[in-house]
Amino acid sequence: MKCCSVCGSTFDQIVKSQKIGCAECYYTFADEFRITLESYGIQGEYKGSLPKRLKGYRSLLVDRMTMQIKLEEAVAAEDYEKAALYRDYLKVLNHGTEIKDGQQ
Repeated sequence: MKCCSVCGSTFDQIVKSQKIGCAECYYTFADEFRITLESYGIQGEYKGSLPKRLKGYRSLLVDRMTMQIKLEEAVAAEDYEKAALYRDYLKVLNHGTEIKDGQQ
């Protein structure tokens, strides 16, 4: 039976409790969630609004994920100049979040 590698939740437990165990569960059970939502007639991504305090966070998170993917692709293609650029940009993004986290 498939379970989350972080919290150990199974999809059956999530369905019964109607609570997601952790953020990783969304990725682990993405197909199951998609099928369940489609059974209710819900398709596509959520495109609603975010609370004001999360708008910058989402943008930063997406930027970090994008840079990480580009870094991995550049390393795989042995384009080390681009990889170094993406690595440096990731350091700046990560440093910015550490400062923000430390101030909150």
